[in-house]
Amino acid sequence: MASMLSSHPHASPSPAARRFRPALLAVCLLAAGCAASSAVRRAGDAERRQDYDVAVVEYTKAVRLRPNDTNARLALDRAKLRASQAHFTQGRRFVSLARLDQALAEYEVASELNPSNGEIDDELRSTRNKLRTRVAVAREGKTELESLVERTRDLPPPGLDLPAGVKMPASLIFRDANSREVFTAIARLANISLIFDTAFRDQALTVDLRNASLEDSLNTVAGATRSFFRVTAPRTVAVIPDTPAKRREYEEQVVRTFYLSNADLKETMDLVRLVLDARRISPTTATNAITIQDSPERIAAAARLLAAIDKARPEVIIDVELLEVNRTKLLEYGLQIASAGTNGINGSAAIAANSAGAVTLHTLRNLTQSDVLLTAVPSLYYRLLKTDANTRTLANPQLRTTDGLQATARFGEQVPVPLTTFAPFATGGAPQQPITSFNYQNIGVNITITPRTHFDDDVSLQLNVSVTNISGTGFGGLPTFGNREINTVIRLRDGETNMLAGLIRDDERNSLEGVPGLSDVPLLGRLFAHNQKTTDQTDIILTLTPHIIRVLDLNEVDLRPFRLGRDSIAPITELPLPIEMPRPIAPPTGPTGPTGPMGVTGVTGPTGSIRF
Repeated sequence: MASMLSSHPHASPSPAARRFRPALLAVCLLAAGCAASSAVRRAGDAERRQDYDVAVVEYTKAVRLRPNDTNARLALDRAKLRASQAHFTQGRRFVSLARLDQALAEYEVASELNPSNGEIDDELRSTRNKLRTRVAVAREGKTELESLVERTRDLPPPGLDLPAGVKMPASLIFRDANSREVFTAIARLANISLIFDTAFRDQALTVDLRNASLEDSLNTVAGATRSFFRVTAPRTVAVIPDTPAKRREYEEQVVRTFYLSNADLKETMDLVRLVLDARRISPTTATNAITIQDSPERIAAAARLLAAIDKARPEVIIDVELLEVNRTKLLEYGLQIASAGTNGINGSAAIAANSAGAVTLHTLRNLTQSDVLLTAVPSLYYRLLKTDANTRTLANPQLRTTDGLQATARFGEQVPVPLTTFAPFATGGAPQQPITSFNYQNIGVNITITPRTHFDDDVSLQLNVSVTNISGTGFGGLPTFGNREINTVIRLRDGETNMLAGLIRDDERNSLEGVPGLSDVPLLGRLFAHNQKTTDQTDIILTLTPHIIRVLDLNEVDLRPFRLGRDSIAPITELPLPIEMPRPIAPPTGPTGPTGPMGVTGVTGPTGSIRF
């Protein structure tokens, strides 16, 4: 038993098993070959559908089943390159739409399919950096420079300022009060000193200053009394009559530099000069900045105005799809009788002459067939030819441009056209020396688009489409050009597609060459003549799809109007305090309290009452 067990593992296979083993191997190889062929067929179908990812998967299966199949390996490499290019193109599209997450995924797949492409690696690295920057900006809200501009935009110039945080009482109303006493009461409530110019004149006024700030209170009373105030020392205010002479005497000058990020330097300077009547303004082209020297009120107004106009322009991506179809038909048939080197019959007859090249009358009298020589005997050809050629050109560029700026796309080539001028050999001589230069003419399709965005997400496109071709030759063999041009303005929704078609050119040429008389015979004449018919057809289809990728960044402050007074009026305000004109009222009959600071119920003055 032990001997049987020890000898069993080394037992040779039976003859039946040896005969069955090759058949089993053949069946396995046949099954693998069928599976590989099916995978190759499915991959080819996917390639025709431009589904290159599926083609890569199927070709990979085929190569795994048939490792030695060179055609399958080449097809796999081709499918990988096409799939990589498709993902790379889609990634660029996502980048243009600011969808960086999806673009990064597309670039990673493209790099995995084609790791040796340096352009894909560069875009992948750039997209990762943009994503990191976006995350950092989203975390902080704004960049450091943007935050700095926001913080300093409304800061007052350094110098003497009014005390901050001072508000008038909730019951402060003046009725027919003396203006000097009103100013004095405000100064007492704010604990500041008050100085009146010698030219200041009193007048009666009625004004409501409840809960008003110190600056608003002084501005309101100064505006009602045609005066203005200046802080001349810490906690000291001077009240001056508002006249041009006093303005020049007390006016402060402030210098501020505004750095423009988006606005045009020249347009901004013109706007500030026209709207604010800025007296001293200077540009700095190197840093795109303007420096203004003026009063604090005008500097504050300039800051408000520049913040509203220094905005980034909207941006638009325009998907352009151009389809150009050319078709040429040629039909040629008939009998052609022509001498060598010519289109028709061009022969001659010669008579043998003597050694001197002369022919005598005796020779003509005895003329025989052997003395006559025919030259350029025409040949006889019968032509049958039909040609039908189709050409299709497809372009799908993306044009990214800023609102109001022109984007141009050209599809075609440039043809040199010689231009000859004559110049004298010497100064004052006759123009005899030719000088030839070349101008290059664009041939093909030229597209010029200028977008304009609207607040309702519409985009107006100022469109110019020009189709130029060589139509023939003119004087001296110079080319002549044909041109078809469209100028229009269309308004589309964001993402709406517009199709422009009808730029069709259809040229048909018919020619007939034959023997005069014989070719004019009805029906039979066309058989004994050379007939040629040429038809050229050109059709151009253009589709445009605009996508708004950046809109105008406006807020309520930019849209809210603000008041800018005259040279002799107080500074800009948004919500002025109510001012009442003086009107006669009966003096109060109740008891009056002593004059004094806050907490006193009322003060009786020489021209009326003051109530706290």
